[in-house]
Amino acid sequence: MSEVKDPTKALEPTGITRRGFLKTTGAAALGAGAVAMGGLAPMTKAEATDAAATEGETIVRTSCRGNCGSKCPTNVVVRDGKVVRVAAAELPGDDAPRRRFCVKGYTQPQRVYDPDRLKYPMKRTGERGEGQWERISWDEAIDTIVGKMGAAVQEAGGTSIAFWSSYGSYGVLNGQMAGYMSVGYGRMITALGATVLGAGADYAQIYEQSTLLGISGNDTADIANAKTIMAWGGNPAEAYIHDWHYVCDARENGAKLITIDPQFTASAAHSDIYVPIRPATDGALMLGMANYIIDNELMDTDFMKAKTVSPFLIKEDGTYFRMSDMGVEPTEGPVSPTTGKPTVINPNVVWDNATGALVAAASATDPALEGVFDYQGQTLTTVFQKTKDSTKEYTVEKASEICDIPVETIENLARIYATEGPVAVLTFQGLGHHVNSHHNYKNLAYIAALTGNAGKPGAMMTRGSGMYPFNAKAYFMGMGPGVNTTGMYLPKLMEEKKWGQKDVDIRVLWMANGNVLSCESGRQELIEAVKKVDFVVCADVNMTDSAQWADIVLPIPHAYETEDFDPVCPTPYPTYYHKAIDPLYECKTDLEILQLIAEKMGMSKIYGNGASTEKLMRAAMDSEANLKFGGGYDAFQDGKVGRNYTHTPASLVDTFKGTASQRLEYYIEKPAPRNNFGQEVHDYERLPYYEHANESYWENPLREKYPLMGCSQHNKYHVHSQCAYTPVLREIEPEPTLKVNASDAAERGISQGDYVRVFNDRGYAVLKAVVTEGIKPGVVSIPHGFQADQFVEGHTQDLTNIVMNDFCSNSSFYDFLCEVEKYEGGER
Repeated sequence: MSEVKDPTKALEPTGITRRGFLKTTGAAALGAGAVAMGGLAPMTKAEATDAAATEGETIVRTSCRGNCGSKCPTNVVVRDGKVVRVAAAELPGDDAPRRRFCVKGYTQPQRVYDPDRLKYPMKRTGERGEGQWERISWDEAIDTIVGKMGAAVQEAGGTSIAFWSSYGSYGVLNGQMAGYMSVGYGRMITALGATVLGAGADYAQIYEQSTLLGISGNDTADIANAKTIMAWGGNPAEAYIHDWHYVCDARENGAKLITIDPQFTASAAHSDIYVPIRPATDGALMLGMANYIIDNELMDTDFMKAKTVSPFLIKEDGTYFRMSDMGVEPTEGPVSPTTGKPTVINPNVVWDNATGALVAAASATDPALEGVFDYQGQTLTTVFQKTKDSTKEYTVEKASEICDIPVETIENLARIYATEGPVAVLTFQGLGHHVNSHHNYKNLAYIAALTGNAGKPGAMMTRGSGMYPFNAKAYFMGMGPGVNTTGMYLPKLMEEKKWGQKDVDIRVLWMANGNVLSCESGRQELIEAVKKVDFVVCADVNMTDSAQWADIVLPIPHAYETEDFDPVCPTPYPTYYHKAIDPLYECKTDLEILQLIAEKMGMSKIYGNGASTEKLMRAAMDSEANLKFGGGYDAFQDGKVGRNYTHTPASLVDTFKGTASQRLEYYIEKPAPRNNFGQEVHDYERLPYYEHANESYWENPLREKYPLMGCSQHNKYHVHSQCAYTPVLREIEPEPTLKVNASDAAERGISQGDYVRVFNDRGYAVLKAVVTEGIKPGVVSIPHGFQADQFVEGHTQDLTNIVMNDFCSNSSFYDFLCEVEKYEGGER
């Protein structure tokens, strides 16, 4: 093929691969996209708010759907049925300063017309992964899928159909929040009793901090109230610039900025203190700080007694000692909005120094923070005493040795944290990408409890994100999924065909709502598991690494081509997707695809026998509470700017209302694994704790063979893999690079700009070297989000593995060792 004049024909049955297609069409798309981008210039206020500002144009209010957690309210300008430019939507009144946007938002018009956009259904013609495709009709695609699904259900039951997702997009109609929650996927999955394979990424924080400890975080705007800010495990100046806005506000008010990171980032460059920590050792640093704070009497004991679980007594079996243990019958409390059933009031017990007796915590005048007590032969210990005793080995000196940070630096960090508050800790996900990561969030809650750096303006352990209430019942057509676990366990499921005591024989795998075979760790092991599945479907906007391993790929629309509502809202204004343009090519929404499948399978009733989009959205949005407070579907129609009525001044600061005790918790009474398949739960899961990473730790003997610790970074030109081929962004950052310290490069004869091979026993990647002093010696870093054919060879995730902590089932992207050598062969 010497020339492809019509890009729509480039994926027809010609045998062309994706790389060939992109090389052929990329330049043309860049030219067309540059016109669509309008030069990337932001709109003026008049252009953003006045649809008549330019003759022949209309402005549609929607949101950016990049999976960065921002979900920025957006104005989309449409001319002649095409998206031509975008800008941040104005927010009314006191919320005006929350207006936000970034380069990835500005490039969304190009993403609508991306060169790797899927245009019509296709089926593979070669082996899986070869990238050979043939165009088919929607009728053929649906008939094939229905035939495979029907046979699988008949032979192996509902759990033989597995839906694998990540975080690519959420909506009440489309996408898969929590793996199955939407009208489209939720009703199909629960009607079939199908298997849900959810995300592994970020669950060290999501499960440990948010779910078990009940820490919801302060509003982003509250960063401006901090006196000290710690960017710990992230780079807000580039990777989350909407936080950076408030960091700058705080800095203008005199706040101190500290960055703790193995990489010298843009955030570090603006910091008062930069701490180049050894990867995966943050938990040891936290415990070293805790012991320094205790030893030097820098604790906020009033806060510990009144606002934390520190004085609560625990029994020898690890559970709390409550009034019922003293013969006082529990009483009935208010009805839980979650369960619909009355709560049980059974108060925790403390030792009251004022009365010298065991009393209910709420009635104590001076609860003891330390001590071991006896009650009728039972040994009772305060939470603080138990934690202090179990972590005392982590002295400042030991933390210094583990973290490769000077003792004086750790002491200074501890003093600042304890005395220069309120302190806002911006954790991001650098803290959450090792097998030992989930302990970090208990340890962070512990030092916050010691010092009072929580529950008040400017004091936070994470920044939160709001949620607009919705009716989850609209997503269910049965009791729930047949099996609900993490996609990282797919190799285990395919080998054992069991989940706990339940038979699970996966015959059909549906991948959607994320590019799991590019953005989850252990890529090669996951691909080998996918190869064992009889039939694989992928629904996506673009031709992704995951789509390459499917038997049939289905094109779905870009966010600007859909009508939907996302209840997750980082600003007070929820994400309502008003359709700006009709879906391009032959794209259909997730819901439309699943409705077609349901009709062919005789299941049309699960979607109301062809109920309208509005009716289905109302089922999810028009809850009794929403309507009572003027919310619901109508609050976002006819040009209205719907606001999340639950977002109030009181919700700006996390005051521990999400915990059972209504206090800051760093002790987990009954630790239960996220995915229970009968594994052992260790007692240390209750307490702040440190253990080495699985592979990436300094003393690992494997470092003799693979001496370098690998990690990654999220930068301003990627949203995971969503903008992998967006022309303007790839013009700025055309290829993946390996960041390596100058001393490590010199040892290996590597110069600036050389192509290098980074490798270990699992796999390798070939890419260009960036030699710099801006990364800790012994550490290398590869930016996250590039696709397989953007590397000279290999893939970043081929270096990683599927090993997880089986308590929280968290993908461990940075928990690998590797070596780097100059690449001598091949051609770019």
